[in-house]
Amino acid sequence: MIGQRKAILQVNSITKDFVRRGFTSRAQTVMRAVNNVSLQLFANQTYALVGESGSGKSTTGRIICALERPTSGTVVFNDENYTDFSDHLLRQKIRGNIQMVLQDPFSSLNPRKTIEHAVLEALEIQKIGKNHSERLDAVVDMIERVGLSSGMINRYPHQFSGGQLQRVNIARALVVRPKILILDESVSALDVSVQAQVLNLLQDLKQEFSLSYLFITHDLSVVRFIADRVGVLRKGELVEEGTVDEIFDHPQTDYTQNLLSSIPIPNPEHRQLAF
Repeated sequence: MIGQRKAILQVNSITKDFVRRGFTSRAQTVMRAVNNVSLQLFANQTYALVGESGSGKSTTGRIICALERPTSGTVVFNDENYTDFSDHLLRQKIRGNIQMVLQDPFSSLNPRKTIEHAVLEALEIQKIGKNHSERLDAVVDMIERVGLSSGMINRYPHQFSGGQLQRVNIARALVVRPKILILDESVSALDVSVQAQVLNLLQDLKQEFSLSYLFITHDLSVVRFIADRVGVLRKGELVEEGTVDEIFDHPQTDYTQNLLSSIPIPNPEHRQLAF
């Protein structure tokens, strides 16, 4: 079925090298964080990118979100290669369509600014809305859609729990109405019960806004609940890819088998009970 559809995002053989300089010499060391990774993301699909710490998951996500530029390879959104776009073109064509939610909900927000300011700022940067009143209405609407009260928008980050702040971060990302949301370990810092609430929220929002997710995580039990397709990264290389059932039930590499065996996986029959 995937072969009959057209991907909205194509990652084509991206490689990312980081150059490190020594403290006491001019010698340089090249560290390859991502090596020749290709993947496709389709409309209304959740693609989970999994692997151990240091496997290149977050770097891949940052390249897709245009926060990093690949050393080689291309990233294409709706048939447009934006790999070498200027900052102006990225803001004009990509930032509003591809948004990111990071792991730590506390450090993602300015502690001196209210929630209203945090969400409103995204609309102002993207020049969405005719005036302040229209933008404020959009902020209130999105805050309520993520399960918070409109009366909370005048509060500061320290007045919220971690789960509530992550809902704010999701609202800030979605208020510009993107097509793709990159979720980089976005529930791993939350308590298990709060994780379940946020995951269910993400599932609902995906349907409501016809979103596609790139879900970056090391937690395979979460992957089984939320993903349609899975890519397994090891030392910067995509070593295996398939549907969630193919990866979990018939892993093809020793590395994937070791990942699955080392992390407790809930029984699929209990998904609804667990989440």
